[in-house]
Amino acid sequence: MTSEIESGGGQVSFALCPGDASDETLTVPHGIDCIFTVGGDGTMVRTAQSAVGSNIPILGVNTGHMGYLCDLDENTVLPVIPRLLNDECEIENRMMLKGYIDGSDTEISALNDVVISAGSGLDMVKLTVNVNDKFLYSYDCDGIIISTPTGSTAYNLSAGGPIVDPKTSAILITPINPHTLNNRSVVLDCDDKVSVILDTRHSDVDENATVSFDGYRRFRLNRGGSVCISRSRYVTRLIRLSNVNFLERISVKMREIQ
Repeated sequence: MTSEIESGGGQVSFALCPGDASDETLTVPHGIDCIFTVGGDGTMVRTAQSAVGSNIPILGVNTGHMGYLCDLDENTVLPVIPRLLNDECEIENRMMLKGYIDGSDTEISALNDVVISAGSGLDMVKLTVNVNDKFLYSYDCDGIIISTPTGSTAYNLSAGGPIVDPKTSAILITPINPHTLNNRSVVLDCDDKVSVILDTRHSDVDENATVSFDGYRRFRLNRGGSVCISRSRYVTRLIRLSNVNFLERISVKMREIQ
């Protein structure tokens, strides 16, 4: 792939994507026009989060399994490089989420989701969800997923949440194994503001929760603490070069996992 880009007049620089549980950001050299990610959807999500704010479009080359996000694979990437070099491609803007923990002014971004889950040694937690400062519901559950449409095909899908076209703008709330007959997801307007509070289930237990952003930036939430989530001012820009649209990709993937 490097030789094809260079023969077309481009230049290539290499960087390792930050690993799990890393607070490092991706170092993007000056003058970069796009970022290739080689791996799976997880690699692409970590790259998007660590390069947030750079506004550089990302092209995913899938060498993994599911590949909902990656547009190309090892067999399809080389033929389209001339089109990329000639700017013959589409750019999709994907909304991101931002979160603040316990009133902190430190903003944390996510392309897929923010997950609040039971801490170590706990079988479930009590999580109260407010939307725009108004009470929505209190769940006794394993956790709650707050996701973007892009993240609807990630953990949200595994938890029984809806599949949403990633070009739309919305915020999804999906409880994880709620101990109630009401286990429906809620789809909100993209400009709504969600807060999740860790309430008390057992006063004699050190109750805590883990808040994860895109599955790898993790923080502890103590009893009475909250995480506030809303739409980020940043977007992830994805390069589209294949002729396979979202519904076609979903159809193929659903048949593959049957």
